[in-house]
Amino acid sequence: MTLLADATTTILPLRLYATLPLWPLLGALLVGLLVVLRRKASATHWPVVLGVAASATLAIVLFLDLPKSTTNAALQEHWKSGVSASQRAGELYAVFTGGASRAPALTYTLYNWISLGDQSSLCNQHWLAVNFYFDGLTAVMLLFVTVVSTIIVVYSIGYMRDHHGQPERGYERFFAFLGLFVFSMATLVLSGNFILLYLGWELVGLCSYLLIGFYYPRPAAAAAAKKAFIVNRIGDLGFALGIFTLYWFLTAGADPLVQHGENPLDYATVFKYVGALEPWQITTVALLLMCGALGKSAQFPLHVWLPDAMEGPTPVSALIHAATMVTAGIYMIARCTPIFGASPLALNVILVLGLLGAVLTATMAAAQYDMKRILAYSTISQLAFMFVGLGCRVPDSAVFHVFTHAWFKALLFLGAGSVMHALSGVIDLRRFSGLRDVLPQTCRTMLIGCLALAGFPLLSGFWSKDELVHAAFERHPVAGLILLATAGLTAYYTFRMFFLCFHGELRLPDDAAQPHEAPLVMIVPLWLLTLGAIFAGYLGVTFAAGGESFLGFIRPHGLLHDYLHDSTIGTPEHGHGGLWLMYVSALVALGGIGLAWARFGQAPETDPDARALGGLWRLWHAKYYFDEIYDYAFVRPLRNLGRVFSATDDYGLDGVIWLVAAVPRSLSFLLHFLQRGALQGYALGMVVGVAVLLLLWNLIGV
Repeated sequence: MTLLADATTTILPLRLYATLPLWPLLGALLVGLLVVLRRKASATHWPVVLGVAASATLAIVLFLDLPKSTTNAALQEHWKSGVSASQRAGELYAVFTGGASRAPALTYTLYNWISLGDQSSLCNQHWLAVNFYFDGLTAVMLLFVTVVSTIIVVYSIGYMRDHHGQPERGYERFFAFLGLFVFSMATLVLSGNFILLYLGWELVGLCSYLLIGFYYPRPAAAAAAKKAFIVNRIGDLGFALGIFTLYWFLTAGADPLVQHGENPLDYATVFKYVGALEPWQITTVALLLMCGALGKSAQFPLHVWLPDAMEGPTPVSALIHAATMVTAGIYMIARCTPIFGASPLALNVILVLGLLGAVLTATMAAAQYDMKRILAYSTISQLAFMFVGLGCRVPDSAVFHVFTHAWFKALLFLGAGSVMHALSGVIDLRRFSGLRDVLPQTCRTMLIGCLALAGFPLLSGFWSKDELVHAAFERHPVAGLILLATAGLTAYYTFRMFFLCFHGELRLPDDAAQPHEAPLVMIVPLWLLTLGAIFAGYLGVTFAAGGESFLGFIRPHGLLHDYLHDSTIGTPEHGHGGLWLMYVSALVALGGIGLAWARFGQAPETDPDARALGGLWRLWHAKYYFDEIYDYAFVRPLRNLGRVFSATDDYGLDGVIWLVAAVPRSLSFLLHFLQRGALQGYALGMVVGVAVLLLLWNLIGV
């Protein structure tokens, strides 16, 4: 074990925090053990629930336990004299909320893993290690990843049961996969080098494949799982090439940048030397790494897998969209700010792709009827907002939006799951309406989630989204106008979904037998997420009176931003002013909600937008025909090429082998009549053979 922290330690030992990813993994393994021991399926969720909850507890403590070095040392000496638990908690809170800067990053090495080859590398400790990297970005990501995951796992206990309370088929497998998913994401976030990051990256992709295809007997679910896996392979190829290229640039040549004793792919080493690379080298690495982020975060043009991923159970959708997979791309770019920040071209590409993705997927969401697919396109659009923030050099604002988005998007997906649970799996908005009296708790919680997503003033989504819009205006007015218009469209399609679901006359699907509110184990998680949808954003604002304060007492940028600045993100330069934009943004959100009420407030059975927009609406409803275009441009040609390769293997290589094998096969066919099993035939053959030998003997005159 190695600790690098400039003599700084945490109040709790780092080796304890290093166990954070292991608890969900242990829970998944224990589920497998319970299956082997043939325990009842109805109780097999407990190991994963407790394991993920243990990780969440450690994440909360870690978030509070990245103190200043001097204060930390003084506290430890003070506590040795005997201090009550309540007093310790108060002193720890004082450390957390103090004004001085926090400690630098901590690197905790579990063990050396891969030697770089020769004996000299062993002697000089030139290893690729399994190490964890603790800084402000790590703590913020782990906080919402583990806490939101815990809430989703608890919700799953009720969702994965039928109306009689009996577990679904595969109940144990489902919870084991959830534990593995959280383990993979925690490993990705904690990784201290690019190799471990890549392993966590691929494990997240594997878990998504397993969970999206959970209902694998359904052809649509199996196809969606394969689509997600294959599309992510495209992005991950670029990501792997980026890591290889980075290693080559840092270590190649007679005078490599990396010195003896330094791990060449550790974050600390890479970010130390990346500034010494040529601009074209930095841009090459950044663009290749960006490919991985485009795939994992489902950004244009690799966005097509995420809507189909809704074939998995709804808790999986919530986990992917809010707490795990799609946030990985944003995290990676934010983590690699020293690389991307040194490449203006890469940032411009990220900005343009973010703007395109935000608009395209928001319009797609406005023309869908499947609630989960509406939310899926909404996620892609909101992630595109974050890409815009990354491209505008405000990664702290992008991560802030990741943080707030996790709460209200998990709430919305689980609310949609509650609707599905009540209506026997039906989620097509054309088949039902007026559920506000049938599902009152779900209606109230989803209202809060929709308001947060729409950017309603004073809710969490308003604060984080407004920062990104402001950053876009600072970068270029056109970019700002695009994001502002997309924010208004977001409010519109979000409440289109809400009004079609809960307003109007009560209509129920024919196959929905006596719909009722979800059980308590599902409702309580909804209300917990509602608290996050309301209050999570206040970690990113400052309460201060003055002329530059919204409503006279709230200013943008707060504790969470200061916390993130003590990480590889650094301290971005935010533009000043923009107070007017907060009021404009609030009016845009209210306008979008009002327009949705005017058109869908009574939940009409025929879509007024389809009539009014005609061909444009059909284009949006068809998702701009991306799937069809990709099918004709890539899938079919590659499938035909695969058939050519298969035919070459079957009739070319295998044909040559068949011909070679045909020679002894033919000889054996010609001679097989001699082996008939008749003794007299064998005796005759021996006599004939002896006669032939004697004849040859006489002919050669020996």
